[in-house]
Amino acid sequence: MTSDTGLERESLRSLIEFVFERRNGLLTPITYSELASRIGRLNKHGDGHGHGMGFILGKMGHLLRGIEGDWGERIPHIQSLVVNKSGPLAGLPDEGIKEFWPSYPDLSHQEKLNKTRLEHVRITEFGSRWNDVLSALGLSPLVVSGSGSPDTPPHFGKGGESESHRRLKAYVLSHPELVQATDDWDVIDEYVLPTLDKIDVLFRSGDSCIAVEVKSSLSDLFPSDYERGLFQIVKYRALLAAMSGVSGYQIPSRINCLLVLESRLPAELRELAVSLNVTVLERIRVEVAG
Repeated sequence: MTSDTGLERESLRSLIEFVFERRNGLLTPITYSELASRIGRLNKHGDGHGHGMGFILGKMGHLLRGIEGDWGERIPHIQSLVVNKSGPLAGLPDEGIKEFWPSYPDLSHQEKLNKTRLEHVRITEFGSRWNDVLSALGLSPLVVSGSGSPDTPPHFGKGGESESHRRLKAYVLSHPELVQATDDWDVIDEYVLPTLDKIDVLFRSGDSCIAVEVKSSLSDLFPSDYERGLFQIVKYRALLAAMSGVSGYQIPSRINCLLVLESRLPAELRELAVSLNVTVLERIRVEVAG
């Protein structure tokens, strides 16, 4: 078996290659032992040695986190593609991913599956930017032949979460009293619904949950985003109510959904907010250090 030194870089390159190979079809997960085999981490029988791959993937995750600021957005957790072959978490990442998804152990099996599925969509949509990641780490980019444009991996425009949105969401996460929750409630960053919509923040206790959608001041440039936020609350409220009666989800029957804004709701949307019965918290300012 080869040394683990530097295998986080080999694992990253192999996973990106795995994504590019499936760019024209469904992106399916890969097991720890399959990834180990792809990078030449073999046992004495020549099979992929999956034990300890979680540690290597953790190092890979921190490697990506170290360059994340260069993008101005979060790099998808490509390590979530690597899943258990058997056991209670079969088809899912191991509990070690809590280092990057702190609320992961608190989710039900179905909730873990939803979160993982959404991350796989993000991994696919990151497209050709994975080659930018490789270049930033001093690794040569990948060239993948196949149908479509020859020798070119998929390309997608820049997107993802803005820094101002991230700051506001982090503020809500660390201030449960803002939405009348308390420190002893579970708090989940990006709770994923069965539709693969995501709630920015979900606070959950034994008998209640509070869903929060946040809009930073960037939405002032796109007023329609505030209207979208109001209807998102309506959607989340209906979905959570439906999920509260379905086994496999940990949604209590008492549900509240709020829209939290860094700025103010445009005057022309106030009547709509009332008609939709949406509670809006405005002018939630986040101090920027420095």
